[in-house]
Amino acid sequence: MKTASPGISRHLAQGQTTLCVLWKVTRKDNTVKGFTSFDEDIVLDGVTYLAATGFVNTATSNKSDLSVDNLEVTGFLDSEALTENDLRAGLYDSSDIEIRVINWKSPGTFGSVLVRKGTIGVVKMVNGVFTAEIRGLTNYLTTQLGATLGPICRAVFGSGLNGIDLESQYLCMVDVTAYRQTGSIASVTNPSEIHLTAGLLMIGSATPAVAAPDNWFNDGVITFTSGNNNGLSFEIKSWTAAGGVLTFYLPLPYAPAPGDTFSIEPGCSKTTGDCTNKFNNIVNFRGEPFIPGMDSFLNVPGAGSGLA
Repeated sequence: MKTASPGISRHLAQGQTTLCVLWKVTRKDNTVKGFTSFDEDIVLDGVTYLAATGFVNTATSNKSDLSVDNLEVTGFLDSEALTENDLRAGLYDSSDIEIRVINWKSPGTFGSVLVRKGTIGVVKMVNGVFTAEIRGLTNYLTTQLGATLGPICRAVFGSGLNGIDLESQYLCMVDVTAYRQTGSIASVTNPSEIHLTAGLLMIGSATPAVAAPDNWFNDGVITFTSGNNNGLSFEIKSWTAAGGVLTFYLPLPYAPAPGDTFSIEPGCSKTTGDCTNKFNNIVNFRGEPFIPGMDSFLNVPGAGSGLA
């Protein structure tokens, strides 16, 4: 059941209406963006809803079985209102969104109807057009509760210290800050590959003065502290010590340049090898690598002789 003011209710009861849709997006950095399906900007409650991106939404449905509501929003990428680089940088990841219907002839007089409230999910971009998935509140009901057994550690790397996931029972307890170091870019091959200046070491390990070997920063995180990507963090795909080559899973959203500074920390493969050899933390390993697999269950007497 949707609640509507008396004014908007009377308007909806007419044979002809002057309605439009408003999308209010609140990012995690508290930046608020407004967009509308109308052909002119609309101001409501101090938020300017821009018409430049040409937003259009799909049909929506609400089900009684508590399954996730389906809704997608499509719009044009605009150099001022909404850029591809901002989306690729993750600035809109998991942003809160409110979708309202109003009478565009008099936005502040008749009130509005709150149609949907949720978060932004998967975003696709093709030829200057983006499509964003809107996840309703029932999406939270899809979260897996409890844990399944497996050989891979379930803990979030670095949890249990520095205020990270203190409420979880699966704590890593590695102090990530002890492994963190700084550096700068020496050269740039392309947005997915950069070369770092010499001097990165195995900080935090038993040999902190030794140069960081191949794969040391795999699955780690780099956070830029200057340049076009200042303040943004990205996951590292691979690290090659020779030449200081760092590659990313996705291209950097903004062009990096020689001299850009950063902080960097190694990643964890969540295996017993990394937990033991890289972080000396096997006592806190949160997996079950020694549970027998299906081969053990099927290894009945005579299974290999053809007599079983």
